[in-house]
This record gives sequence, C-alpha cells and structure tokens, in this order.
Amino acid sequence: MTDAITEAAARWHAAQADDAMDWDGFTVWLEESPAHRTAYDAVALLDDRIDRAVPALRDLMREDEPVRPRGRLRLVGWGAAAAVLLVGAIGLGTWHTARPGAAEVALYRAPAGQTRAVALPNGSRATLAPGATLRVSAGAQVALEGKGYFEIRHDPAHPFTVTAGAYQIRDIGTRFELVSDAGMLRVAVAEGTVGVTSRAANGEVLVSAGRTLTAFAPDQFAEVRTTPPAPMAAWRGGRFSYDNEPLGLVVADISRYVGAPVLIDGAPARRRFSGIIAPGSRAVMVRNLEQLTGLDATTEGDAIRLGDRTGG
Repeated sequence: MTDAITEAAARWHAAQADDAMDWDGFTVWLEESPAHRTAYDAVALLDDRIDRAVPALRDLMREDEPVRPRGRLRLVGWGAAAAVLLVGAIGLGTWHTARPGAAEVALYRAPAGQTRAVALPNGSRATLAPGATLRVSAGAQVALEGKGYFEIRHDPAHPFTVTAGAYQIRDIGTRFELVSDAGMLRVAVAEGTVGVTSRAANGEVLVSAGRTLTAFAPDQFAEVRTTPPAPMAAWRGGRFSYDNEPLGLVVADISRYVGAPVLIDGAPARRRFSGIIAPGSRAVMVRNLEQLTGLDATTEGDAIRLGDRTGG
C-alpha cells in the first residue's frame, strides 16, 4: 500500500466531518481499487482506537495536565505519524483498567450520512451504518440500534452475542449484516453461521452463509431464505441496495442516514422492496422511494410519513 493511497484515505476520512463532504467522489474513489478500501478501513480503525485511548491518557495524567479534545487526524506526514500514533494507542490500551465495581460501557455512534468502523475488544470488527449506535459493556456484551456489519473472530470459550431489541444473535464464527427497527429484524450471513433467538419465542434459528433471516415481530415465525451476495452491506460503499427487504427497514435506513424522522407503519411497513435508493437529502430519498413503491408521503410536524395512496 503506497503512502499516496494512505494520505488520500486520511483526507477522505477527515472530510467526513464537513457538511460539504463529496460522498459521490468518495464512493468513486473506494471503487477504483481494493487497496483504497483497505487503506480507508485502516485509517478509520486507527482513528477509532485513538479516540478510545484518550480516557486512559486522561487517567494517567495529573489533573493540571488535562487532555484536550482531539480533532481529526492531521494530514501532514500522516503515513509516518500513523505508526507512532498506533504504538501510543496500543500502549495506552494496555495501561487502562476499569475502576473496581464500575460497569464500563463504550458507546459508538455513526453520524448521519457517515459510517463508522469499530474495533471490538475480542479482536472482532464492526462497521456501523449511518445513525447506528453500538454499546459495548463489561464482558464484551454488545447491543446494536440500527444497522451494522460484523466480522467476528470466533472464540469457542467466549462466544460473541449481539443484542438487537428483543433479539439475540449468537456468532458461530462468521461475517454478517444485522439491522433491527420497530420490532423487525434482518440478519444476512456472508460467512459462517449465526444463531438467532427472541425473548418472545422458544428455540434458536440457525442461519448459514448465503442465507437471510427476516422477522416482523419477536413472537412471530421468522423467514429464512437464500440471499443474492451483491446487495449485502452495500451501504459501506455509499449505496442503498435492497433485495426483498421490508419497507419498514428501508425507511429506517433513510431516517438514520439523513438524521431526520421518516415514518412508515402497518401494512406498508411489511411490504417487500427490491431496488436501489440513491443517497441524498431526505426530500430526494423519500421522493425516489415514492416513485419506486407507489406510496405517498405526507408531512407530520418535523416528520415525513409514507403510506398507501388509499390511506392504508
């Protein structure tokens, strides 16, 4: 990987803090070469690790030497500085210990319009879709609100479980996409197997590679079917691609991406949707979905609600 590619990755990562971020240009750059995606992931993971090291540094320093809030990674000499920063982050991580009796919780949130890479304590990785939140508590207990993609380092002695609303997803060594909203759940497995359970239903459903589980409610039968590989986690590259997905989850994606409420419920939320929604403003994304689904959008205060034209 060249220094030029690493520098470009750092610039794209830093640019995401700006409202004028060129998302189309970023997507084009990512798709030009696999090396671009690898470099960007490395930069994002390093930035996240440095963020998580700041509390440890704050504990180690005297009260008269406060740690000031850190901005984005500086771009000048980034390639050389990265190694120094990474060594520092690793060292601080080994020094930090939780205070006795404290339930340590790390909270990660991807801002509207942005994804976020998270390095998990057991060596696994998660990528959060825009607007998603991940909580990691003592014992590496993980809870997701929204959508995420997980790459799990399997450890039979310490199984990895993600809680999403009323559901639990147990890793059996895998990579998978997970999204939950309003009682609905979708789990798409790219590699390995996961086990899905619900607080309102008995038994565990196993979902293997190339399969997707969709559940409309915790106490209802979950559908498992074969998944075309292309749409899985396409949002990591800035694309909203769906294959037979409930509109309730599609609308939730839009709402989290734009950072403003977009609503749908009842029968329209359960309808299936296949297609691509181009990223943009809330008005543009909702209008595209109207055209593709035949739904109507109405304004309710600061929210936009989608429903059938018959009022259903």
